[in-house]
Amino acid sequence: SLLLQIVEDEGTAGDVEKMQILEESLKLMKLSVEEDRVMKEHGEKAPRGKADGFHVGDKVEGNYFMEGTFYPGVVVEVSEDGTSVVIQYEDDGSKEILSNENVRSLEPTSEMLAAHTARLSDEQALGFVNTDEQCLFEDYELMAKLAELKVKAGESAEAAELFQEAADLAMNAGRMSFASNWSERATELEG
Repeated sequence: SLLLQIVEDEGTAGDVEKMQILEESLKLMKLSVEEDRVMKEHGEKAPRGKADGFHVGDKVEGNYFMEGTFYPGVVVEVSEDGTSVVIQYEDDGSKEILSNENVRSLEPTSEMLAAHTARLSDEQALGFVNTDEQCLFEDYELMAKLAELKVKAGESAEAAELFQEAADLAMNAGRMSFASNWSERATELEG
């Protein structure tokens, strides 16, 4: 949308070029929203370990023969009810059945993983807000601009859909005057 601002300021592009810029900008914005949703969903997954039970292949420490000394090993089998596991110890290859209470995960916790893989905001990473990457327009504003261009191009049906979608997004953002105006425009174009 910075490109749109430059093109509008310089007056160097026609309506077709502006429509292309707006359509591509809106696609990129939708992709960004989807990426944020996926990242958030990924970050909210339940941790593995005692809360979720152990899984074959998990690296663990087992309380060797219940002596109070824990040795590293790998889970090679999990009971049907998930309350005990068979561990194969690394040092001698021996196996032992232990209840989950006598097994400790060597897998990083979800909190540790989150700390290492979390996306930092610009402010966290740089110490200031990077305004170079902020959108100059909200998606609903770009949709309304695109709708206006579609009206000029005689594409009333597409324009009505865009105005209505822009109105819905503006309403969700609390921008009621925009929402009302664009909803009226959509109704006018449909009728």
